[in-house]
Amino acid sequence: MATLESATIELTEVPGARRNQWLSAVAIAVLLVSGCGASALNPGDDGGGGDDQGAKACGDGICGAGENCTTCSVDCGLCTSCGDHTCQASETCSSCPEDCNVCPKCGDGYCNNGENCTTCAPDCGNCESCGNGKCEAPKEDCFTCSKDCGACMGCGDGKCQSPETCASCPHDCGVCAVCGNMKCEGPYETCVNCPMDCGACETVGCFQMLTCSLPCIDLQSMPPMPSVTCVADCVARGCPSAQFFFDQALNCFIKNIGNCRGGGGGGSTFGCLQMQCMSEVAACTAARCQ
Repeated sequence: MATLESATIELTEVPGARRNQWLSAVAIAVLLVSGCGASALNPGDDGGGGDDQGAKACGDGICGAGENCTTCSVDCGLCTSCGDHTCQASETCSSCPEDCNVCPKCGDGYCNNGENCTTCAPDCGNCESCGNGKCEAPKEDCFTCSKDCGACMGCGDGKCQSPETCASCPHDCGVCAVCGNMKCEGPYETCVNCPMDCGACETVGCFQMLTCSLPCIDLQSMPPMPSVTCVADCVARGCPSAQFFFDQALNCFIKNIGNCRGGGGGGSTFGCLQMQCMSEVAACTAARCQ
């Protein structure tokens, strides 16, 4: 241990006032060295071979050594330049999404950054083997291929909670459809709500609207249940002057569809409905887009 004697300084030849100053300085230095020990001089050596208490992890609430606003904004806060609408060299999508955009992730509709059918089925689609009736681990599980492996626990509770996705649990998370990824992901992504993926809609007349809407009605249920979104999509394609006639014909169809299920004693369901709603269908057919 360091002592005052080991400081080896000749104080006898120094005047009294100066000697007292030198003695105080040496005493302080010796106390610091002896009190702190080797670890104060060598931070990397804990002196006992134990755990390094100085090592901190990002996210522990302490902005420790080696962490800063760029590498760990969670602990150290956002960089002062964050928010100036310019992604500086010191900023990243993690440290400043406001300037550098949100980091790409699975579920954004784009199959990129190393994603594939195994790691991100919502963006890249199911692997070719998905759907063959065999749950082939480890590449398939309830999240990457619910068709073969079944729905994961929690699916169906109405809450889309991680790790559920639109691929593993559409009941809770909805269908996988992202407008703008250059894929027309039906049946809910159409030319009406996403022309950039599905192309522009072609305007249709009343009769085309009617034939488009009929498959939207579940004839097996009682009473027959229409898909509102499906019918709305058909209606949105129709020209304004045909909307009134379409309403008249569709209302007549819904009223009589129970009697025409299975063809109503012969023929097709649609043929039966045309007979029951002859005048409405005639007006619809005669309507012209202006």
